[in-house]
Amino acid sequence: MLEAVGQYGPGYKSPSYHDLRVPLLASTKEKVMMMKTKYQAYWRRYGCTLMSDGWTDRRGRHLINFLVNCPEGTYFMGSVDASSHIQDATMLSELLDSKIREIGAECVVQVVTDNASNYKAAGKILMERRPTLFWTPCAAHCIDLMLEDIGKMQQNKSVIRKARMITNFIYRHTRLLDAVRVTIGGDLVRHSVTRFATSFLTLQSLLKHEEKLKLFFVSPSWNTANLAKTEAGKQIVEIILSSIFWNGVRDCLKGGKPLIAVLRLVDGDERPAMPEVYVAMEEAKQKIKEHFDNKERLYKKIIEIIKNRWTNQMEQKLYRAALFLNPGKYFEYEENHMDDAWKFQDAFNDVIARLVPDQELQDKIAEQGTNYKASRNSFGKPMAIRQRTTLNPSRF
Repeated sequence: MLEAVGQYGPGYKSPSYHDLRVPLLASTKEKVMMMKTKYQAYWRRYGCTLMSDGWTDRRGRHLINFLVNCPEGTYFMGSVDASSHIQDATMLSELLDSKIREIGAECVVQVVTDNASNYKAAGKILMERRPTLFWTPCAAHCIDLMLEDIGKMQQNKSVIRKARMITNFIYRHTRLLDAVRVTIGGDLVRHSVTRFATSFLTLQSLLKHEEKLKLFFVSPSWNTANLAKTEAGKQIVEIILSSIFWNGVRDCLKGGKPLIAVLRLVDGDERPAMPEVYVAMEEAKQKIKEHFDNKERLYKKIIEIIKNRWTNQMEQKLYRAALFLNPGKYFEYEENHMDDAWKFQDAFNDVIARLVPDQELQDKIAEQGTNYKASRNSFGKPMAIRQRTTLNPSRF
């Protein structure tokens, strides 16, 4: 907004109090309603996702934001104070169901929440109540939980604790912070949208500036400072000059960095479809394996963490069905993982059985799915095979 005012130049006259609260507010509301009408037409034709995003404010209230998502865009429905019944799965399911009715039950394909047990239970209740609905856990929250588990590994826990000691010490002292910023050319702490990703991004930043930090904490300007004579200051210098600490940072990032890349994909401005996320996670696991080529024990621990969390995420049949219908991703996956590729068509058939009540239509769709998988009829034509990777899956 300020940039726009600057581009206007001298002479800009800001709107009056009356203009802001009457005509401009009315105009903005009209635009929002027009956008909602446009989205609603899409919801009715293609379906949509109801998303809930819970957070706690400074007063300790548990608030839930409700949003409706479709490829056309995301619409904010509103926010609800759910403090009194956030732990009650039945009440939570009633709240979610009221939003489904507000959107139109026939339009909502899935409900996405975080992975907490109360939401899982509420999702199960909803799916029992509404036969054509799917509940799915949030992929970003799932990846954040992986990072939390990796951070809790004994060797990583100590590294992250020491990294926090460094950043807390620097950020508590204004003059020191200013000097470090000048030395490294910016901030040391890198924030992320998720709590545990921030820890790994900070480790990444520390490693990037390892040499500059070492030089700073042995420089005359530091050695003559009062902080250098304190026990806390001496402890920080000991950590920063420790090769064991920096080797630990590297090992920690070997497991966390590939997951951060997937998290950025999931939580970026261009929201990917789940097939892209699925493939990105497979690539992340491969990178982790390469990073730990000489430390098999660590690799196995991290892969087990990912497997435990991601299995719960990708067991969702709706996601597997989506990957099955993405030819560019599915046929590549089938080529590399032939033994378990069958589960995607199986999930597709289960989704059709849930979404399509007409059994005759179910059979026709299932037959088309079989032809698609086997590349028979029009699916086997050279043009169709060529367009698997060039055409948008929705148009294939």
